[in-house]
Amino acid sequence: MAQSAAIRRLKKEYANLQNDPTPGADVQPLETNFLHAHFILQGEVFYDTPYEGGVFHGVLKFPSNYPLKPPTVIMRTPSGRFQPDHKICFSMSDFHPELWNPMWSIRSILTGLISFMNSDDLTTGGLKASPAHRINIAKESLKYCMERDALASELFKDELEIIAKEREGTGNAWPPKRKLPEKKELPKVDETPARRRRIRNTTRLGARKAQDAPSTNAKEEDQEAPEPPTSSASSSAGKNSARNKKKREKDKRKKLVKKFTTTLLEQVPKFLEAVQARLFENHLDVCQYYADHICWRTEAFEEYSELVSTLRSSEDWTLLIESEIGGRPIATFQWKEGIPFGDRLVDIFEIPAPKDGSPYKTGLEHVEYVICGDNNKPSSPQNDNTHQKILNEFMARFPSFEWNTKAKDKETNPDVSTKIELSDFGTCSVKFHLMPLAEVIKYEINK
Repeated sequence: MAQSAAIRRLKKEYANLQNDPTPGADVQPLETNFLHAHFILQGEVFYDTPYEGGVFHGVLKFPSNYPLKPPTVIMRTPSGRFQPDHKICFSMSDFHPELWNPMWSIRSILTGLISFMNSDDLTTGGLKASPAHRINIAKESLKYCMERDALASELFKDELEIIAKEREGTGNAWPPKRKLPEKKELPKVDETPARRRRIRNTTRLGARKAQDAPSTNAKEEDQEAPEPPTSSASSSAGKNSARNKKKREKDKRKKLVKKFTTTLLEQVPKFLEAVQARLFENHLDVCQYYADHICWRTEAFEEYSELVSTLRSSEDWTLLIESEIGGRPIATFQWKEGIPFGDRLVDIFEIPAPKDGSPYKTGLEHVEYVICGDNNKPSSPQNDNTHQKILNEFMARFPSFEWNTKAKDKETNPDVSTKIELSDFGTCSVKFHLMPLAEVIKYEINK
C-alpha cells in the first residue's frame, strides 16, 4: 500500500529532527502510528522560568491530510500551565486551522509551543497558577514521566535515565545545575600556503595550439589521487549480513503471529462459551446477539508495540485504526481467517496498551456484543435519543446485573457493560452497543 502524503512528509521531518534536533526538545513518533509525534521539552528553553528543570511530555496528533491541516497539541505532564491530556488552543493547533501555514513543521510547532508555554496568555486547555506552584510541579515532573507515564518512560527511556543520573551526581540540587554551552572546534587551517597551480594563458597560445602537441607528462601535484579499489568481497559480506538479519527478523515475526493466532484459536471459543454460560445464569441469552469483537490485553508497552508492529507486517491482519484513548494507544485489527463461533465469524480484535497505574496480565479482557439487528439499528453511530432509548430498555430487561453506564454518554457508539467472573479467565467485562465496530471505524475515518 502506498504511503500517504502525510506519512511521507512526517518521515522527512522526523529524519531532519534526528540529524538536527530542536533545542530543548526530543521527538519520537509512535512506532505503530507515525501520525502521533511524542516529545519531551526540557533544558535551556526553560531557563529563568518557573519550569526550569522540568521535563514535560506531550504529543502532536496529525490529521491524515497533514500538512494541509494543523495537528492537535496535547501536554501529558502536569506543568501548572496546561491541563494534562487536554487539547491546547494556540495559533499552530487545530483550534485555529484558519491561521495554519502548511510550510510550518514539527520544529516550528515545538518552538511556538515553548514560547507560548513561557508566556502568560490564557487559552483553552490552559491553567492559572503561581510561579511557586509551577516550580513545585517542575520538581516532580521527571519522576512523573519515569514512573507514572508509561509512554514517556518507554519512548524516552534513555534520555530520562541520563537526566536522572546527572541530577543524582549533583545531589538533586534545585534548580538543576545548568549545562555549559558546548564549544565548537573551529576547523583547523593549514598554515603552509597552498601551492598555486599555474594556469596557462590559452588566449595568447591559441595560435600555436595546432603546432604544439599536448603534454603527456603531467606533474604529480596537478593530478587527483586515484580512489582506492572497492573490495567486492567486503561489499558482498555486508549485503549477506543485512539479508540474513532481515530474514531472521521476518522469521521472528512469523513465529510471533503464529503463536498469537494459535492462542486465539484455542482460547476465544472457550472464552465466549464461558461468557454465554455465566450470562445465561442471570437469564441473559447472548446467543440471540453476535460477538462483534474481542479485546486482547497486553501486560507491558513493549509487548504491545512488538505485537502491533508484527501484525501490521502480516498479510493476514489488517490494521483498521490505531488511536490514543485515555492516554494510551489502542489498535484495532481485522484477521482474514477469523474464528467461527455459532453462525458468525469473530474477526475483529482490539489490542490496547496497558493503562498507567493499572497493570494486568496478558490475555482476553472483554467481548462486545451488538444488540441491534439490521432492521432496528440506528442510522448512525452518533449518540442520540435512539441509542439512549435502546440501551435503557436493554438494561431494564435485565435488572439483576450491575450495569456500568460510564460509556453510555460517549459521542460515538455508546455502550453499557457489566463485569463477570470466569474460572479460567478471571474478571472480564461484557459490553453491549448498537453498531459493529468496523462500521463505526469507517464512519469516524470518513466524517
